[in-house]
Amino acid sequence: MKNISILFPKSEFTSDQLQKLGFAGQVSFIESGSESSLKDLIKLSKDADILAFSPDKIGKCASEWLLKILEASPKVKGLALNTTHANYVDMGYCNERRIRVFTILDDSAEAIAEHVILLILGCAKRLFINDRRTYRRKYQPELGFEIRGKSLGVIGSNLEAQRVVSLAKAIGMTVYATERLEGAIRKPSVLQSDIITIHLPDTEENKKYLSKEKIALLKDGAIVINLSSRDIVDEKAMAEALKKRLVDQYAFEAESMKKSPLGESEFALMFKPFCKFTKESLRRNRSLWVINISNLAGKPTS
Repeated sequence: MKNISILFPKSEFTSDQLQKLGFAGQVSFIESGSESSLKDLIKLSKDADILAFSPDKIGKCASEWLLKILEASPKVKGLALNTTHANYVDMGYCNERRIRVFTILDDSAEAIAEHVILLILGCAKRLFINDRRTYRRKYQPELGFEIRGKSLGVIGSNLEAQRVVSLAKAIGMTVYATERLEGAIRKPSVLQSDIITIHLPDTEENKKYLSKEKIALLKDGAIVINLSSRDIVDEKAMAEALKKRLVDQYAFEAESMKKSPLGESEFALMFKPFCKFTKESLRRNRSLWVINISNLAGKPTS
């Protein structure tokens, strides 16, 4: 029977999921409600054959800690991640040790797509700006606009991008896309749309994809939504465009705007990362994670 170390609290799984994990092997979890140190995680994982890892519980140190955990766990032959990407994993090291790495399928496409529509509506109606001014006791109501008949430019081609197309069309928008997406009009450049939404992977190639040059090509008064990665947008150029009112609003998620040129603009709408978190997406995440853990342990489940 395989030893499975899940660096996540047991309480985060349903009874049905725990039963499936029990069939897969001898399972250990981190304690619920406590902050685990690297030393604790290494102790829990040192005899593991299968390691289940969640970077969300560790944060910025995820890449460094995961490598140290793997180095201290010589038996590990399978790594099950609860994310759709593995850019924090040292794949060279895993390949050298022949550790199989499993990611999950996109579990949050619906949650993100609905969040994009929420931000589109909130920006169009100037809900966020007016609300924040109210809290600062500087209420200066501004007229919003109706989105029916407005154009939406979708950059990217993943599942959430496809779902955004469907939802936007359902509320009367004309949708253009840089890639082939069902229901959208394919257009190599969508920068002249009334609203832009970005759905690109967080890769080195995509850093500053929305560059100073591309921002200059945006339709005057455009709204930009970015729930992918803040690195995809040139923030200095975006701050300048917001200052000159060439871009109406820029909505994105980040932990902080400290030392960012966007920090001085009320039209840069930063939200803490939570677009992916719905009851349904978290349930899908755990289910897909359990399936991958079980498959790596040689006990397939569904």
